[in-house]
Amino acid sequence: MHTDLAIMKSDEDMVRLQNEAQRQQFSSSAWIGLYNDLNSWRWSLGNEALGSMTNWHAEEPNNNYGHEECGVVSVGGWWDVSCRLAYPFVCFDDSETGNQRYIYISNSMTWHEAQVYCRQYHTDLASARDTNENLVIEGLISGWTWFGLFRDSWKWVDQTNFSTISWMPGEPDNALGNESCGYLNNSQAFDAPCLDLKPFFCYSAITGKEQIVRLKVQANQDVNDPAVKMTILEQIKQKVKNHGMAENIIVKWRKQPDGIVFHKKKENTTTVGKGEL
Repeated sequence: MHTDLAIMKSDEDMVRLQNEAQRQQFSSSAWIGLYNDLNSWRWSLGNEALGSMTNWHAEEPNNNYGHEECGVVSVGGWWDVSCRLAYPFVCFDDSETGNQRYIYISNSMTWHEAQVYCRQYHTDLASARDTNENLVIEGLISGWTWFGLFRDSWKWVDQTNFSTISWMPGEPDNALGNESCGYLNNSQAFDAPCLDLKPFFCYSAITGKEQIVRLKVQANQDVNDPAVKMTILEQIKQKVKNHGMAENIIVKWRKQPDGIVFHKKKENTTTVGKGEL
């Protein structure tokens, strides 16, 4: 019926949604086009998607507490954890050969700090795309260690990063273990299970379609007078608004090549003008 669930990338978008909520006398919770992309795991090196080879520990990844978007490797499997935690890490250097391409760094850093370090001094964080690469990395470590596994966080349905709206304090928390969709309440975002039933806001993309309407106006005064043209235009705008079409529609006069809007027809007192929607 529309383009998609509502996305809000600016304060103006939020105002439009609030106006619609007020028009509908709506003040409860409603789905918007916000979701947590749990299946976007990939490797930092080459931004390569996670293939069929995985080594997740039992019940992982679980996005515990709603903020686990980076992967650690240890002997026994992989875990998803918060990217803000500090661990040692393994870099990859394609200028080396064999197992020498994998470099263990014992200094603890956040995942993003580790990525910057590896890209500055080597090639990137290490990938474990097959069993052999995973075994090489496991041979260098003794506990939880960053490698190149990460995923996207919350995003809009058009695949752009979540912005503009603030989370309710403490959210997202994935309290029920499957809260991967976002809803809005009092202009703040919350996470909830996607199977919950809620009303929702949609949005429609503006296509920029242009429509020209020719008008015949009978008048005993100069319809090219700016005040008269403004009065007619305001009446047209009101008609558009009365039909629920005012939002995102611009109504204006279309001038002829000579700069005049209306031209008088010779056979009678009717004048003709053009308006552009």
